[in-house]
Amino acid sequence: HQVEFSVLTNAGNRNRERIASMLQQDLEAAGIRLNVVTLDFPSLIERITKTFDYESCLLGLTNLDLDPGAQMNVWLSSAANHQWNPNQKHPATAWEAEIDQLVRAQAAETRAEVRKRYFDRVQQIVWEQAPFLYLVTKDSLTAISPDIQNSAPVALTPQAFWNIEFLRKADVTAGSR
Repeated sequence: HQVEFSVLTNAGNRNRERIASMLQQDLEAAGIRLNVVTLDFPSLIERITKTFDYESCLLGLTNLDLDPGAQMNVWLSSAANHQWNPNQKHPATAWEAEIDQLVRAQAAETRAEVRKRYFDRVQQIVWEQAPFLYLVTKDSLTAISPDIQNSAPVALTPQAFWNIEFLRKADVTAGSR
């Protein structure tokens, strides 16, 4: 028996259509048939937020704020943008209940290290349960002076300054360049 499922994405979005095609090819090599269904954006949103008539969906979530509190509308099980089971009166699973508790706790916490610990656990749960599969992130180009030490650019915005508290000017003595 061959595994088969469908993925929805919005018609006219060339990047998503290309990603869906690549997924289709890669899954076919593993013996899985992926049916790509492109819909106009309003129809796509209707399916994933009202009728729930879909098996999977290829979309992009954008978060311009590094603070996880900015995405409570995705993480809370009661939220409308909780993509895998929105608007729950009560969390459907123990792990969703734990995420609810953790995101509320991190939002109320003022100590950065405690907030990070809470959200690290959220990320661990999401990795284990896989309600989302993160596929790509945009390319970025970052230039950093050789006079700056401890730089470690990442895909997260801001790419070069996410660890700004560790950046420092290199000790450069005359003639050592």
